[in-house]
Amino acid sequence: MHPSRAHLDRRQWLTLAVGALGWPTQALSQTTAKIDGVDVATTTFVRGKKLVLNGAGVRRRGYYKSNIVALYLPERLTTLEAIMKLDGPRRIQMLLLRDFSQSTVSRIFLADFKQAATDSEFKALINEVAEIGAIYNNVKRVEQGDKVNIDWQPGAGIIASLNDRQLNDKPINSELAYQIYLRMFMGPNVPEELRNRLLGLGNG
Repeated sequence: MHPSRAHLDRRQWLTLAVGALGWPTQALSQTTAKIDGVDVATTTFVRGKKLVLNGAGVRRRGYYKSNIVALYLPERLTTLEAIMKLDGPRRIQMLLLRDFSQSTVSRIFLADFKQAATDSEFKALINEVAEIGAIYNNVKRVEQGDKVNIDWQPGAGIIASLNDRQLNDKPINSELAYQIYLRMFMGPNVPEELRNRLLGLGNG
């Protein structure tokens, strides 16, 4: 054995082997993307279906950064219209950058949801809004570093989780409600930079 290679560990040997095959060695470590210094997974699974990171960006509330928002889809798409028509699971993930109380989270959700929905949609979804409110009532507090997933699972509905702990026992079976969730992060009232990042369009 060459003396300079006598102490190579398994990972180094694997890197050398992959390089010798002509494969990009960076692929070994590209399982996350850095968004504002936070690691965001480039793939995830919803009900056994692999989803890819469509885009991610920072959500601001006034002068402060509240969370990283990431969108996962079965395939990458660049328009909200195409995402809404997608036949498959979807995931909105929020990685918290600061602490929030239960009352603050509930207030933010209700304000954002009502802004993203039309008056008729909001009235039609009043029961679903109450169900979502009950989910937030189960969360006493969220803290910096927490992970919130809002999933759409075809055949089931909306399922929310906090740090991979499911929050609602019964899925909320309303695709319209989930579409409004999507508008909350990519609709016309959302800052252009965040909207474009979630759509994979860069800085905007």
